[in-house]
Amino acid sequence: MKLLRCLALACMFASTAHVTVHAQSTPDGPSTDGLHCASFKWASDANSPHAAILVPISMDGQQYWYQLDTGADVVIAYGSAGHKGWIAKKDFTAVRNIQFAGMSLPIFPVFPMKQTPASKEVQGTVGLDIFVGHAFIIDFPKQRVCLLNRADMPEALNEAASWTPAELRQGKLFVDNITLNGKPLTGVIYDSGTSPEELALDVPLWLEATGKKSTADATTQKFAETWGQKVEYVTARAIGPLTIGDRTYPNALLTASASRPTSFHDNVNGASGALGNALFMNSIIILDLGSHPEFGVVNPSKSVR
Repeated sequence: MKLLRCLALACMFASTAHVTVHAQSTPDGPSTDGLHCASFKWASDANSPHAAILVPISMDGQQYWYQLDTGADVVIAYGSAGHKGWIAKKDFTAVRNIQFAGMSLPIFPVFPMKQTPASKEVQGTVGLDIFVGHAFIIDFPKQRVCLLNRADMPEALNEAASWTPAELRQGKLFVDNITLNGKPLTGVIYDSGTSPEELALDVPLWLEATGKKSTADATTQKFAETWGQKVEYVTARAIGPLTIGDRTYPNALLTASASRPTSFHDNVNGASGALGNALFMNSIIILDLGSHPEFGVVNPSKSVR
């Protein structure tokens, strides 16, 4: 399966049963139990069993599987096939009766990407647009996604989260208060499309943070397909800790694109890197995208049964 891996470097079959159980906290800590959520699936590739998150979405009564990609700015439908009931507008397509992650939306804009073919596994991308004004939760241990009114956020989750200020800019979610090896690191976005990575950086920052003289000194080398093109990636551990707010990750695994050394800088003004999902596999992530966005991480030790 070809996954569209939006490392922000290059871009902008189970049932869809909703999960509803009846407790907002467990003996082990705060939980997404009690929320209307949907179960997600992991897609794998040659490099990782966690190459992408696939989420169920219903649009105008039809069920689809879309890739969850917070590095994308909008909801994207792949392929050139027509969809009955979808209304073509000047710049997008209006789709009625959206059901996603426990929330119902009467109508929402979807952007066709006709040159990217839909497959049996993946028919589109869910990007940031649908989350704006809401709270979006990714519960990695229980493989759930939950989209809810910000006022419906369980207080147990709100209080347990480590919150970091964030900013929506140019269709990307920038996370503030990050340091690497004791130095402030600015321009980092959260991009779930870089799912298997801990932190991806442009090559100059990667060299500084890892102490390597060149990408040839990397610990590992791998290749992945990014929007139809084969791209080389290298990895090595940071010399020191990565901190996000008050949370510390010792010697995070850093990734860079050897064949696209300044892709973040070149493609997203002010960007220097991207947080993927790999740091948070035992955590609950909360994107609070109100007028003052915040990025929340619930303590892993309190989120796993």
